[in-house]
Amino acid sequence: MELGSWLGASAAPLARGLSEVGYRETLWLFDRWKATNSQVVVAGEFGMHLTAGQDTTLICEQNVRAEYDNVRCVRGDLPKSLRQYDGNPIEFCIFDAPKRNPVFIDCMKALEPYFVPGITVLGLLDFYSYLKSDQAEVDPRKAPVEFITGHSDHFELIMDWPGRCSCAFFKYLKPVKW
Repeated sequence: MELGSWLGASAAPLARGLSEVGYRETLWLFDRWKATNSQVVVAGEFGMHLTAGQDTTLICEQNVRAEYDNVRCVRGDLPKSLRQYDGNPIEFCIFDAPKRNPVFIDCMKALEPYFVPGITVLGLLDFYSYLKSDQAEVDPRKAPVEFITGHSDHFELIMDWPGRCSCAFFKYLKPVKW
């Protein structure tokens, strides 16, 4: 599962890995898939032409389906769109888009009942971008960092690449007492 799949830049390699290991479960992707002005600029820097407000669902879906055919794209605002999730146990969950509260915490609350202790891997993209030396700095995008540090007995760091990559991956250990 990935929250915030946009054009599939992180979902496509994930899908390739799933395919390579013979995984067959549905890969759930959630996003608004409505291009913002800033996304139009970023896409243009990579030679893609998007227009503000454009539905980008099919672009993402095509990029990911090229690697893995069992994909379900759910378009809508988080966390509301998570209601469409089928409720199967979640083995891996990548958070890209939700970085601010209340959206981040509401997504965690919605999905955590499907996490499996000792199995589920939570990937937080841009984690180290917001884990800065000036911890006093107020940044609303620090919600994932604050959540993990505040629940360190529930999540164990299993993989990161500080200095090379801003993402970090954590194993879910036990339920959070909300």
